Amino acid sequence: MPTAKELVLVVDDDPAFGGLVSEALAEKGFDTAVFASPVAALDAAADGRFAVAVLDLMMPVMTGFELVEKIRSKSPDTQFVMLTGHPDLDSAVEGMKLGILDYLPKQSMPLPLLEASVMRALDRFRLIRHNQELIQQLADSNHLLRALQEIGTSLSGEFYLDRILERLVAATKQLCGAECGRAMLFRRTNDSEGLLVETAVGDGSDAVRGARLQSGEGLAALAMDRGEIVDLADPKSHLRYSHRCDELPTKRPAFLAAPLCHGSVLGALIVGGREGGFDSDHAEIIGSLARQAAVAIENALQQERSVNFFSHVSGILVGILDGMDVHYPGHSRRVAAFSDMVTRRLGMSDEERRRVHFAGLLHDIGKVHLDLDLLRGEGKLTPEKRAEIRKHPALGVEILRPISLWEDILPIILAHHERWDGKGYPRGIAGEEIPLGARIVALAEVFDAISRPGPHVPDRTIDEALAEIEHCAGTQFDPQLARIFVEEYRLHAEDIKV
Repeated sequence: MPTAKELVLVVDDDPAFGGLVSEALAEKGFDTAVFASPVAALDAAADGRFAVAVLDLMMPVMTGFELVEKIRSKSPDTQFVMLTGHPDLDSAVEGMKLGILDYLPKQSMPLPLLEASVMRALDRFRLIRHNQELIQQLADSNHLLRALQEIGTSLSGEFYLDRILERLVAATKQLCGAECGRAMLFRRTNDSEGLLVETAVGDGSDAVRGARLQSGEGLAALAMDRGEIVDLADPKSHLRYSHRCDELPTKRPAFLAAPLCHGSVLGALIVGGREGGFDSDHAEIIGSLARQAAVAIENALQQERSVNFFSHVSGILVGILDGMDVHYPGHSRRVAAFSDMVTRRLGMSDEERRRVHFAGLLHDIGKVHLDLDLLRGEGKLTPEKRAEIRKHPALGVEILRPISLWEDILPIILAHHERWDGKGYPRGIAGEEIPLGARIVALAEVFDAISRPGPHVPDRTIDEALAEIEHCAGTQFDPQLARIFVEEYRLHAEDIKV
């Protein structure tokens, strides 16, 4: 049966006949609009609201065939039934070419035949619209799938916890059409019954960070405990609602919460404030994003723990090296600080800057395998002693190679004594063959060595040391980096933390 939204257009230049057709269809439940003027009918059909059009073939202003083409240009899904007082084969063939579904004679036309023709046309209209909806749903689904995959890839490639949470909240709000959202990570309190909101990112996060929740408190905690989506139209009426972790800055009550749980990660992702509320698709979206993010969060926390551990180990190794190399105490930390100065100016990513920083700290770690007399000795270096000292880049690589976290700094350590002109060691590579980080560390190391007293270099003032860097640009050093180093040091020497 037809629905209220499925309208039937009736057009006949004979108002009496058009009215009869309209009344007959109305009695069968069709909602009709009747016009005697094809022009007026065309204007009415412009918004695509008619599912079926029943048209008279012969009209003075334009023929039914002409009206079919004009209506179809404005409403391509409308289906047509043609009425004529003078049926002939040629007209029927022409009607078929135009895609007219049925072709009925006006004289002695049985109303059941008209009803059946209009119903077939309506069924065809419904099928077309249904197929369009399926195609659109498929397109929307593919778009959503691509968006989820892209976000998942973005989250998995991020190693900083705050950035993961920020991206997670922003993506969830956008895909769910939510006004606000928040991600929280919990830590169980000493009695293991309550929870502490250890980390919170998103809308209203400052108010909930550090909040302590009792056992059985909080819808976000409920999602985490059950490992399932919590979907509520009126969250404040729920017994577990907590102002300390569930309240969002919105007047719209709709609320969704998903567990953020993987490995040691305990948390929840919540969104709210969607006009009309959330549906099952939104629940699937927040659940999918939360699952992907939980894995990324666990990886980031492990990375953070590893970095903290190896930072501590780096400090120990550098302390040992400082104790061995009595002539240059603090050299490794100063090289790292000078390197930081350059990488900041270059606008390198956090990950790239971290790599160069640790390479600066550990660039001389190979010296722990050298004879102490070489590091503490006074006087002129013999060729044999110089050859021994030159082994320290390769020795440093061998020391650090088993530690996977430091794998990406090994090329920098190996090449930090290479020269722009190719006269360095251990491989004698030149120019941009030398890793960028190694070119930066080389500058930082030489400047530190020549800007303070040492056993094998003449005493220089800071200005003389900077002038030496400029003089060696294009031979020992990358000329562009040398210029940047000098400029940055002159501008920011007081800001360098060693």
